[in-house]
Amino acid sequence: MKKFVFSMQKILDLRLFEQHQAELELGKANAEVSRIQGELDSIAKRKISTIKKFDTDTDIIVQAEIESFFFMLEQKKEKFLKDLAAAQMAADEKREIVRQAMQKVKVLEKLKEGKFLQWKKEFQKEEELAADDIVTARQNPVST
Repeated sequence: MKKFVFSMQKILDLRLFEQHQAELELGKANAEVSRIQGELDSIAKRKISTIKKFDTDTDIIVQAEIESFFFMLEQKKEKFLKDLAAAQMAADEKREIVRQAMQKVKVLEKLKEGKFLQWKKEFQKEEELAADDIVTARQNPVST
């Protein structure tokens, strides 16, 4: 009997490729979310370190510069928060695309498994028939 061949293997391979590509895109989106979160963390650390350094300084000029610096940090923080929201939305969209791609692959893999089990049954049936033919031939030799 011929070996098992899944007629939709090329489609399954394409779906697996699409899934892999979607996973790569999700990875990039998650990396962008992490990068922005890192920027936000950096801003918070800079603000804390500035407060610690100049906590006791009473010079009005230094205090004005610190306030100006904090205002600039707050503006950056607001920008990064907007960017973070957009990046998280993009990551969620990519996650949904990955989920759909995985679902398409799973359907084809289940179909392939079912076809393989059907092929295996037929193969075993043919082997049993061939074995029966051999046993029958040995028990009833052809005489000439």
